[in-house]
Amino acid sequence: MNRVHFAVLFLLGIAMLAAQSGCAHFAREQLYAPPVGPVITPDWSGPEPDRISVTTEDGLDLAGFYWAPMNGNPDIILVLHGRRDNAGRMAGYIQRLAEDGRGVLVASYRGFNDNRGSPSEDGLITDAQAFYRFAREAAGAQGDVYVFGHSLGGAVAIQLAARETLSGVMTLATFSDLGEAAPYFSEIFIPDSWESIVALNSVEEPLLFIHGSDDDYVEPGHSRRLFRTTCSLAALAIIDGVRHRPNFRLIAPLITGWVDALENGQVEEISIEGAASWESKPACDAA
Repeated sequence: MNRVHFAVLFLLGIAMLAAQSGCAHFAREQLYAPPVGPVITPDWSGPEPDRISVTTEDGLDLAGFYWAPMNGNPDIILVLHGRRDNAGRMAGYIQRLAEDGRGVLVASYRGFNDNRGSPSEDGLITDAQAFYRFAREAAGAQGDVYVFGHSLGGAVAIQLAARETLSGVMTLATFSDLGEAAPYFSEIFIPDSWESIVALNSVEEPLLFIHGSDDDYVEPGHSRRLFRTTCSLAALAIIDGVRHRPNFRLIAPLITGWVDALENGQVEEISIEGAASWESKPACDAA
């Protein structure tokens, strides 16, 4: 079946489903497709996180996992998971970060993790803001709040940074805009845009874009475009041999190393060893 035939069949299928349930609703269901079934508790390699709950501005209670800061370090990293993922699985991936001493807060979204509600762009941003408020209060006056997002979570992180004050933003395998990443022709029917490349105009925080060179789900060109577009202090790491799934054996040291360098004023001097490429640039007004 060639590309044109596939597109015609896809459009016909969408049209039939739209007549029954509404095209926007169906398109969102296909876009976000939260995992079905209970959230499985990961195997913890160290201290277990606390189970916490936040309440959004529109009254939804959302579950999360939280490792409080240790060793006198008040900073907190807010973690936003990707499409077809959940907070439990992400907490299992990300737990290496808690070994650093900074607090780690893993968020969930409406419609995910057995939470009430249906996912949408505005809804997920509202959810991230609720977890941000928790992190900001927990960090206190002396602590910094950073955000890390994987895939769709990276788009949420950029939108959060356009609305709230953060100390740094880190993304992994995220897209520059949904229209570029969505399946052929499907972007016509998706009511959410997730235009990260546009949102960067409102982001002043330092940015770290991470991508696997072998990611064929969201191609590395998306992170390259985001890196070239931003006017913030920014870095781009392309890791050889890595695909779309988060590999925190490689990524956790990169995240903590970048945050350490940022806090010590040495971020422009950082580099990474091994099979990876690294680029950095100053903020536009510092160039």
